[in-house]
Amino acid sequence: MLLEAETDVPGNGEVGIAGRGEVRERLDAEGSTATAASGGYALSGQTPTRIGRRSLLAVVVCLIAVALAAWWYREAAKPYLEPMLGLIGLAAAAPDAASSTNAPEQPAEDNVVTLDADGQRRLGLTFGQSEIRRIILPVRTPGMVAFDERRVTRLKPRTSGRVLTLSVQPGDQVKAGQTLATLDAAGVLDARNGLAAAQASLGEAQATEKVAETNLKRGSDLVKIGGVAQAEVDRRQVDLAKAHAATLSAKSQVDLYRAQYERLAPAPGEAPGISAIVSPINGVVTMAGITLGEVVDTNRDAFTVADPSQIQVLANLYGHDIATVKAGDRATIEAPVTAHPRFEGRVRSVNAAIDAMTNTAPARIEIANPDGTLRANMFVSVEIAADLGREGVTMPAAAIQQTEGGPIAFVRTGDDRFEKRDLTLGVQRADWVEVTSGVAAGETVATQGSFGLKAILMRALLGSTD
Repeated sequence: MLLEAETDVPGNGEVGIAGRGEVRERLDAEGSTATAASGGYALSGQTPTRIGRRSLLAVVVCLIAVALAAWWYREAAKPYLEPMLGLIGLAAAAPDAASSTNAPEQPAEDNVVTLDADGQRRLGLTFGQSEIRRIILPVRTPGMVAFDERRVTRLKPRTSGRVLTLSVQPGDQVKAGQTLATLDAAGVLDARNGLAAAQASLGEAQATEKVAETNLKRGSDLVKIGGVAQAEVDRRQVDLAKAHAATLSAKSQVDLYRAQYERLAPAPGEAPGISAIVSPINGVVTMAGITLGEVVDTNRDAFTVADPSQIQVLANLYGHDIATVKAGDRATIEAPVTAHPRFEGRVRSVNAAIDAMTNTAPARIEIANPDGTLRANMFVSVEIAADLGREGVTMPAAAIQQTEGGPIAFVRTGDDRFEKRDLTLGVQRADWVEVTSGVAAGETVATQGSFGLKAILMRALLGSTD
């Protein structure tokens, strides 16, 4: 074809060049068509190699991304992948149910800490024993000291009168039978005069009875010789009976006035007409309600005397503590007293009624107070050891360690082996804790230094290599 183009236009150089260009373009077009038909690689000698490498790299990156995503979401995709793997025979074999059922339960190794004797010594480990004991719940509540109502007396004047003397004032110690005050009381004179009149009437009645008895005796003698009639003797017998009744009545009047006078009589050595107010018990005067020269009557409290040797503490119980505390439970009282800060006592009773203002029921605790250290209206702290009426497994409180999953303890299963146990706790005290599950009675637990075991276990779970 080139020869023909060059032959057809001889002598014309421009036409010849153009003809050769056209021929070259035609050849290039035919070559491109032939190359495209053969495989589509008609760019250059190195172009197919570059495209192949890029495609291979992209495929590898995609496969790596898919593998990473599958590993990251392996748990979420597990339910979907297992059926597919099972169809192609790649599913993991299921564990033997019989062997897993019959095999004894063994604690997971991530719950066990192994520590030799040197390590235990460095941690300062000490050990305690879990044991069965009576479950005592400590109930802490505020309280107030009060006098025992059975040891308090409120003294009133025994008769109306004017106050002559005052021998005591609030705070004074008194003895039984001691005179606290005296009154100028007209009632004492009235009682004395009444006694004298009653005694005179009694003497007259006794004399009349004696005469009647004599007349009856004479009549009886005369009736034998016919000196008097039998009717006269019967009359004299009636007279004797009347006289005897009069004597008995006069005697009762004497006893009445004598008792009244003795009750109102002044102390020995006092002038007549003086009435004394006397303390019936040993104790302390807590109130004096009369003053010198004042006229008082029998309806007024003159003095209040209390015996502080035995005192009560009223502990305020709230909510479920009212039903928990019972009579006989031991109680410890902490008072703001330097010389004797703690007192021991027992609950005598729990009030059946609840205070409407405070919504509490007071528990009465009896406390021996021989030296008078506790004083009425003093605020104290009360701890009552409420017996719950049951027994349970307990362990030292120092063995309990707190984690995000709850309380745990480390049980010593070997000389250098400690097993972590998850616990369920019941009653918790400062010295021991009730364990309802996790530890059996008689097991040895780590107490002091158990925090170090917890730290070692947590470090191991976090994958530390320190």
